[in-house]
Amino acid sequence: MSDALSKEFERAIDAVCDEQGWKRTRDEIEVPIDGGRRQIVTLDAFEFDDEPLVRLASGIGPTEHIDPLHLNTALRLNYGLPHGALALRGDQLVLVDTLMADDPDREEIEAVLRYLAETADHFERTIFGTDEV
Repeated sequence: MSDALSKEFERAIDAVCDEQGWKRTRDEIEVPIDGGRRQIVTLDAFEFDDEPLVRLASGIGPTEHIDPLHLNTALRLNYGLPHGALALRGDQLVLVDTLMADDPDREEIEAVLRYLAETADHFERTIFGTDEV
């Protein structure tokens, strides 16, 4: 994670993880999902137009398994998202969302982390039928 992430955002993330009992390393949060599954959400601080932002992403599956049928399914699912988007990060299909880093809101952070983890897990099962994380 770059230095663009404010200490205030760090404290907010830590508080959310402590309240929820989620495990956090420097740039990853493990979010338990119903049924004994779990998803890893990564944190990546960056700036855009001099605004500090945090990109949160949760893996869905390897791109090597994305044939035209899987791609079609992924794009149809992407259209129905209320926020966030499906994207490629390296060789992984991920679900991403972005938050402003300079005025963190714990409820928003928790909601986005939970949404990304649960939705990425659903897409992982829907598109690939696995639990890779």
